[in-house]
Amino acid sequence: MGKKILVLGSSFGGYHCAVTLRKLLRKEHAVRVVSSDDVFTFIPSLPWVIMGWREPAAIQFPVADSLRRKGIDFVQDTIVKADPDGNRVTGRKGDYEYDYLVAATGSELDFEAIPGLDPERGHGHSVFTVEQALQAREALQRAIGKGSGSLVFGNAQGASCLGPVYEAAMMTETYLRRKKIRHKFRITLFTNEPWLGHFGVAGFGKMTRMLEDEFAERHIEWRIDSKMAGVTPDAVELEGGEKLESDFSLIVPAFYGSHAYMGIEGLSNPRGFVIADDYLCNPKYQNIYAAGVALAIAPPFKTAVPVGVPKTGQMTEEMAGVAAHNIAADIKGGSKKRGKDFDVVCIADAGDTGFYLSASPLLPPRNKLVHKEGKAAHFMKIAFEKYYMASLRYGLPKTHFGW
Repeated sequence: MGKKILVLGSSFGGYHCAVTLRKLLRKEHAVRVVSSDDVFTFIPSLPWVIMGWREPAAIQFPVADSLRRKGIDFVQDTIVKADPDGNRVTGRKGDYEYDYLVAATGSELDFEAIPGLDPERGHGHSVFTVEQALQAREALQRAIGKGSGSLVFGNAQGASCLGPVYEAAMMTETYLRRKKIRHKFRITLFTNEPWLGHFGVAGFGKMTRMLEDEFAERHIEWRIDSKMAGVTPDAVELEGGEKLESDFSLIVPAFYGSHAYMGIEGLSNPRGFVIADDYLCNPKYQNIYAAGVALAIAPPFKTAVPVGVPKTGQMTEEMAGVAAHNIAADIKGGSKKRGKDFDVVCIADAGDTGFYLSASPLLPPRNKLVHKEGKAAHFMKIAFEKYYMASLRYGLPKTHFGW
């Protein structure tokens, strides 16, 4: 009798896990995706949307029809509660039963932890949805339109996706310089990290010095070990009393996993991230797998201010492939793959240059570490974005050269 595999989420993890499952399993096994989004967004390009260098249509792809053409059922719904003992989840539109579940729901943003941080009800801006990026674009242009002022970019305590504010700060500096008004604006970056480029993994060799030198050349001020107290209409307030004057602020919050998983003993940690073993399988509920941001990974290093572990799109795709392989192994028999031996490839753009990073493994000490700065990295990121979106639209082979 065929099995029912339910994949929650349709971004980097959910989409690629479902497609891989469909390739690995016979048609008697049903693959269904339930996601709140029926459009895939290439999230690494959202800082370009803020700058006005990309329009959303260029980095979005309708997943529902694509999945259905591949023999994968798709339902647009938001999951509100998991019931692992009953092998079902509940969405706003109904219940969904499964034999195997893949949690690839990404993150929920914890804006409420800091007064004034929420873009909708407060004074900060963020960069994880198209709507947030467009809102930030308008606010940044209003601030620049004043002719002078202070622009603040930061990572809140507990944040783990730390790269976007580095990119946005440097891109904004590039933009202002091209407009010949750089001298009229103060740019400040604050971060929860103990040093620039720590990124929750104790850094990547001389990448810290490269970032410090780049910030010095661009006259971008920075603060480390920063813990936010709040955001007001004209300042970002840090614990300890410092106030960073701000005509515009772009801030990465801490993440939740999903409230749908919270409070279920053995399934998730207190913040809703799914607990999994080295094979991405939940130890208690062994028909549940996790991939991407939904996966619980404890911070490997103690820091003065909490810093989370990054889970990039590349890492998420690789986890999705491993989860699909291991579910197929459960069903058909065969050996499983380990899913937490992470390597990472990443490119950070600065508008006129870029930083290329490749590390194996993710955590030090490493067998391989490559980092380069230059215009080639800038153009590599542009090329990767275009190829990646084309691969989704036209079924081209995947590649990971430009994350």
